[in-house]
Amino acid sequence: MSAQAPASELPHQPEPSSPSDSVHDTKGSQLQTANRADDDIDNLSAEEHAALEKSLKKKLDWQIVPLCLMLYLLSFLDRTNIGQARLNGLEQDLRMSRDGRDYRIALTVLYVPYIVFEIPSNLLVKKVGPARWIPLLVVSWGLVSTLQGLVSNKTGLYINRAFLGLTEAGILPALALYLTFFYKREELGLRQALYFSGASLSGTFGGLLATAIGLIKRHPGGWAWIFIIEGIFTVFFGIACYFILPNDISKLWWVTPQERKLAYARMAPPVTKKTTTDSEAVTDVPATAEKRVAAVADEASLEYTGKFVLREVWRTFTDPLVLLFAASGYAYATLLYSNAFFSPTIIRSLGIARSTAESQLLTVPPTFAAFFVSVTSAFLSDRYRWRWISVVLLIILSIIGIALAYASNVAAQRYGGIIILSCGTYSIPPLGISWMLNNTAGLYKRATAIALYIVFTNSGGITSTWLFYNNEAPRFKRGFLVNLCLNCAAIVLVTLAELYMIWENRARKAGKRDHRVNKLKEFGWGDAKIREYLGDQHPEFEYML
Repeated sequence: MSAQAPASELPHQPEPSSPSDSVHDTKGSQLQTANRADDDIDNLSAEEHAALEKSLKKKLDWQIVPLCLMLYLLSFLDRTNIGQARLNGLEQDLRMSRDGRDYRIALTVLYVPYIVFEIPSNLLVKKVGPARWIPLLVVSWGLVSTLQGLVSNKTGLYINRAFLGLTEAGILPALALYLTFFYKREELGLRQALYFSGASLSGTFGGLLATAIGLIKRHPGGWAWIFIIEGIFTVFFGIACYFILPNDISKLWWVTPQERKLAYARMAPPVTKKTTTDSEAVTDVPATAEKRVAAVADEASLEYTGKFVLREVWRTFTDPLVLLFAASGYAYATLLYSNAFFSPTIIRSLGIARSTAESQLLTVPPTFAAFFVSVTSAFLSDRYRWRWISVVLLIILSIIGIALAYASNVAAQRYGGIIILSCGTYSIPPLGISWMLNNTAGLYKRATAIALYIVFTNSGGITSTWLFYNNEAPRFKRGFLVNLCLNCAAIVLVTLAELYMIWENRARKAGKRDHRVNKLKEFGWGDAKIREYLGDQHPEFEYML
């Protein structure tokens, strides 16, 4: 009996009969329009092409990255500013338990809807469009955050935090996916770090703003203004984003037709020479191995059909590499959220601050230092393609900070440990996200992988809420030791991922995965269809280590 492809997988139309058709039929209508409108980039010299790409990336960096940074800064600020409100009397005014149990419940309830709705929300980014979906999320959580300042009891706070988790659920995976619409995979690390630095900057601005509000509003209920002021600003910024956030390459501002065409070309698979015989389907003949890898890897940003494929979602949940990345994300994100939620409390317990205002000001240096470490480490990781070594070194930095913050008997040294662990823990997630994005292909698999990764990291957020108890101050043994163990486990997990990718790359170079392509060619599939179907499982896809 001859082999037959599943009916749902077979192409509905015959493969193109000419090399030109094969190229153009696999691109979106926007790319076809760009190709017909302007062919100038085809005749550029190497120097002119480099100058044009440099100009394009500069415009992308000024249009895309600052907006993403500000959006994530507001997201992290509105999610974690409860830590500053706690110092300004939140628990006393809402009659919450003195042992911190009610406060931890308020932190936990946010993450239940947050985790549940992350994956569905990210799958809607493509359907609705980021220029509509992202501003909708921002305005929604801004309104909820503003209303958080009006609650009068702990039950109201719990309900509000649950809705805050629901409305914020999609923003981080949406931003991570959004960047892949404009940047190549070797460019993602620095850009992910730049917008994720909003997390550390939120601690800087949040600490300064909370200090100012606390000094102005000393009477009971002054903490409410932290939520109200920051929430209102978020709403207005979300409305502005509806008008200024580019939906895709076709909506970029201030780019020339030549730059726009280059932007499409950077995201599309490189055009390769074709050979055709009477008896064979069209086949690719790439000039170099590097082009073959790029042809498969970068096509994740431009899907051929644009249709939702459930197969890609399922593959995400069965991919051992994605699961290793996600598990490691849980391990090191627990420290990130522990630091975000409890560093004001931990710093106050050190006894080096004489007032609440001083305690809040002391939360600024750790996050400010973390911003510079995050950007620097991402720049080096992108430039030298150091993914594994960068992540491992930052985890080790976190471990050193944990050890110092826990074991030292000198308050100033323990504060120094908090600065060190902040530099490590705020810098790891953007590299972790970029590393996983570098090694997944297919729009919907990539979207699901990002969301799954963030589901795991936010599960670390739930864990963090139950690690630091008031009666364990100032040592907080449980919290620091659990985070120490989890970060050690993270090193093991990312190392396993690295070894798996090394092994798989060698197998592909040795031709041990070619059967995946050969089997599909027996069904008469062309190379473009095969690449779309296999994604990162294609033998020519090389993992970035």
